[in-house]
Amino acid sequence: MTPFFKNSADEGENQGIRLNGRMITFLFCVLISAFFWLMLSLSKEYEIKLIFPVAYINSPSDKVIASRLPETIEIEVKSSGFNLLIYKIKKKNETLLIDVADSKPLPQKNHYFLLTNSRIDKITSQFSNDIKILKISPDTIFLNFNKKISRIVPVKANLKISFDNLYQETDSVKLSPAFITISGGADVVDKIRFVETEPVNLKNVNDSLSLKLTILKTPELKLIDLSQSVVTAFVNVTKFTEGSIELPIEAANLPAGYELKIFPDKISVKYNVAFQNYEKITPIRFHAVVDYLKIEPGSNKIKVELEKYPLEIRSIKINPEKVEYIIRK
Repeated sequence: MTPFFKNSADEGENQGIRLNGRMITFLFCVLISAFFWLMLSLSKEYEIKLIFPVAYINSPSDKVIASRLPETIEIEVKSSGFNLLIYKIKKKNETLLIDVADSKPLPQKNHYFLLTNSRIDKITSQFSNDIKILKISPDTIFLNFNKKISRIVPVKANLKISFDNLYQETDSVKLSPAFITISGGADVVDKIRFVETEPVNLKNVNDSLSLKLTILKTPELKLIDLSQSVVTAFVNVTKFTEGSIELPIEAANLPAGYELKIFPDKISVKYNVAFQNYEKITPIRFHAVVDYLKIEPGSNKIKVELEKYPLEIRSIKINPEKVEYIIRK
């Protein structure tokens, strides 16, 4: 027997399937239309401007370029959308080469000019045959040549170090190499007395280390060549401890027949020393004096000086720093 009412759930499910089918068909048509529109658009020719980094080649071996040259050039090109799209994907960071040998002299000595648009053929050879160069900007590049000289300069480490508790450097930072050769125009090289590294800040250091430091490229250094742009820094670190010692005070430069009575006649010396050198520090390696020639008129005190002390110690503190005295004949 056929039911009088249809099942509403089945009817809704069938309607949903029909709607989904229509939506898929619609989206498919949209995608096909978009694809053909894209193909049509890419088949057309376009004129666009591209910016490229440049490198300058074939400079005279005995001269350098002293003037600032453009680091990028703008090139207006023409080609189909397909070719331009492929080129921009494959050659995104391409560097174009400018041949300095094509430059022409100006009346002023060592001054030259280069017409970029007159050498489009050379630049075109760096592109695909499907791309046509229309215009290059700047159209003229001016070059100022200078005599090339070289000199050796020291390297300074721009290194800031803070140490972990009880740790210190055992000596100064060592660089390898400590000197580099700079080459370039005489007017620039003559002004450079040293080069320094880029700043590096190290914290809580508790062990010896070596690290690579890059030479800081100041505006002047960008105009010259460096024998190397990276140096190695060696930092020797060890654990230190505090030591103290009591020393007698002697009088220096005292005239014959005079006696200098000192109160107190001993001082305490506190210092820091590396653990491995602690046992090497003995009183015999010190010599504490007061200098008769440094007595200040009207003062009853004189400064105590360490005339001799071990090179292994640092952060030296003398107590007391000045002592009272009486001169007897």
